[in-house]
Amino acid sequence: MAGPAERPKIAGVIFLLLAGVAIAAIILQTWWAISQDRSLTFKSEYENGLVTVRLLEEHATQTLREADGNLSTVINAIQSISRERELNDDIIRELITQAQPFNKVLKALQYVNTTGKAFVSTIDYPAYQVDADERTYIPYLLKHPEIKHAIIGHPFERFYDTELVVPLARNLFADNGTHLGIISTDISVAYFSSVYARVAKDSKAIVSLFTDEGTVIVRFPFDKKYVGKEFKQSPVIKNLVLKEVEGNFRDKQFLDEKNQIERLYTYRKITGFPIVSVFARDNDSILSPWRERTRDRVIFSGVTILLLCILTFSLWIHIHRLHSSEDSLRKSEMSLRISESKFVNLFKFSPVPLALISLADDKLVEVNDSLLRQTGFQVQEMMGKSPQELHLWEDINLRKNYLTLLKEQGFVDQFEMRFRYKNGNIATCLLSARLFESDGDKMVIFTPIDISQIRAIENEIRQLNTDLEERVRQRTQSLEETNKELGNALDSLTTMQVELIRSEKMAALGSLVAGIAHELNTPIGNSVTVASTLQDHAESMENELSTNQPRRSILAKLTRETSKGANILVRSLDRAAQLILSFKQVAVDQSSNHRRNFDLSTTLNEILATLEPMYSRTAHRLHTDFASDISMESYPGALAQIITNSVNNSLTHAFEQMEHGNMYLKTRLFGQHQVEIIFSDDGSGISPEHLARVFDPFFTTKLGKGGSGLGMHIVYNLVTDVLGGKIELESEPGKGTTISLLLPLIAPVKQTDRFAA
Repeated sequence: MAGPAERPKIAGVIFLLLAGVAIAAIILQTWWAISQDRSLTFKSEYENGLVTVRLLEEHATQTLREADGNLSTVINAIQSISRERELNDDIIRELITQAQPFNKVLKALQYVNTTGKAFVSTIDYPAYQVDADERTYIPYLLKHPEIKHAIIGHPFERFYDTELVVPLARNLFADNGTHLGIISTDISVAYFSSVYARVAKDSKAIVSLFTDEGTVIVRFPFDKKYVGKEFKQSPVIKNLVLKEVEGNFRDKQFLDEKNQIERLYTYRKITGFPIVSVFARDNDSILSPWRERTRDRVIFSGVTILLLCILTFSLWIHIHRLHSSEDSLRKSEMSLRISESKFVNLFKFSPVPLALISLADDKLVEVNDSLLRQTGFQVQEMMGKSPQELHLWEDINLRKNYLTLLKEQGFVDQFEMRFRYKNGNIATCLLSARLFESDGDKMVIFTPIDISQIRAIENEIRQLNTDLEERVRQRTQSLEETNKELGNALDSLTTMQVELIRSEKMAALGSLVAGIAHELNTPIGNSVTVASTLQDHAESMENELSTNQPRRSILAKLTRETSKGANILVRSLDRAAQLILSFKQVAVDQSSNHRRNFDLSTTLNEILATLEPMYSRTAHRLHTDFASDISMESYPGALAQIITNSVNNSLTHAFEQMEHGNMYLKTRLFGQHQVEIIFSDDGSGISPEHLARVFDPFFTTKLGKGGSGLGMHIVYNLVTDVLGGKIELESEPGKGTTISLLLPLIAPVKQTDRFAA
């Protein structure tokens, strides 16, 4: 046995060991809690990601099924007609026109026959026929008529409104099984964007929808280069084929090649369609709350360890001094009592709820203030009573499990249980406990941490996720109603614009008629005068011939004057005929949407002949420089209106305060498939503040003086929409104006209906 002198040493060593064990336990418990919290953080992120991709899947599924349902309705209608009569392309096109999509999301129906000829019917534009383009799904379905299900094509921009759409296509069969071609509809990518952009912004995440083959349909944050981009060779796409319907994976560059940041990707495959929805957040964003909680845990554990170290060091010093003398021993005993008091105070005033229980009789020995505040009991109400007598445990069986673990392991960590307070409230707590001996008695120190608020927040999040579907549905319905109202307003504005353009065209044609009538007045008046003179000469010749001896000199004179008058009459009538012929051709072209082949220089000369009365009686002149042998297949009426408006603008605006002005009209080939037409004048020019608004509708500097403000707006629409070309305008004050047109030699057929308006 150790002597009296050695006992303080042994006690000091044991005390230091106990302190070391306590510090190690605190460190290990803190590390374990941090590790568990990190795992739970990623697990929670995965669960939240699953909720999000399921909602996105339902949104996409609803849209795709609606599109597929529209296609099925049209196919059923075509098959029903095929039972009554033999189908051809014209009948199918008529049915397609009558069966336009039912909303603004599904923008168009397209029919492609077995030869590759395409016919498109849209909501916003009249129906038109074109050759099928090189979209991959068209030759694929034409080559594989045995495919009965719908397939999704590559996203693309439509030519007439540059809107991003994704096609959904199916093979079309008659009722007897005859393959008729392909029918498809375009789904607006913007419909997905309205939902995906909000989710990506709110969650600071990457949200995407792509096909099983790796073609991106939509990706937010939005970057146009990703729409339609192929990731077919990506290892992620290859691995997703083998994965389950939903799950997660990690990657550093999928859908974000610029930033090499590891992200947690949560995905779900859309049932019935080869499409996958993805929700991804980077690790920094996911672990940001965890880092804050970890910092707080480390600080708390560090403070606890520091206090324990200070207390341990203090006690060790006092024990060490016992070796000096009995007086020193008494001082040490006093110091020990002080230290014990500090330890008691540390226990009593600890911010963590703590309690000591005697394992032998299951009675509470000590409780600290934090536990009293948490439970609502007074100290005298708890001391000497067991947890069972106080009814602290809601589930007795769960308490039995806790005691079993404690006796087997000597400790319990993060044991979730339901704790009943004095007021009857039930709280969810994480119970940690340690078993130790004190004066030969087995004691248990335990701490119940209330996590009711955390669980309530988790339940609230689950409820919010449940309510999200209903909010999305309501928001979608509201957006559809708004889109419908905007569509009605747009139709009204379009109708008004068409009427204004028609009025402007008729006004231009009326001005042309007035000019031609004025120009015809001179040759026709001359012809009437000469015809009257010829009539007088004929009567004189008849009188001379009726005499017995007609005079040769008089007959010769009458013959010469008659021949001279006939020549004048022929020239005057020939001039009138040329004017009438030019007017007839230009008027026919300008009042219709007739498309024909024509020689450019001939047509321009005919147009200028009808415009000559506008400036022939002024000092203004128009100079031409036409390249020869330029043949076009286009719309001469549109070209005539462009030249007419340009000449009229020069005479009305550029030469308003000038006595002499020059206009120039030049043409030249531009490459092999285009022609450049340049009209310019040396007039007053256009001020910079007006230059940017020349092509705006209803913009005019002659407001209230006969100007409608539609002339140059019509020119812009005719060049870009009808003739399929480009227009540029250059002008400086005092240096004149130049209008440059770059037109294709063969105009696009697809815009004729709009020009007809």
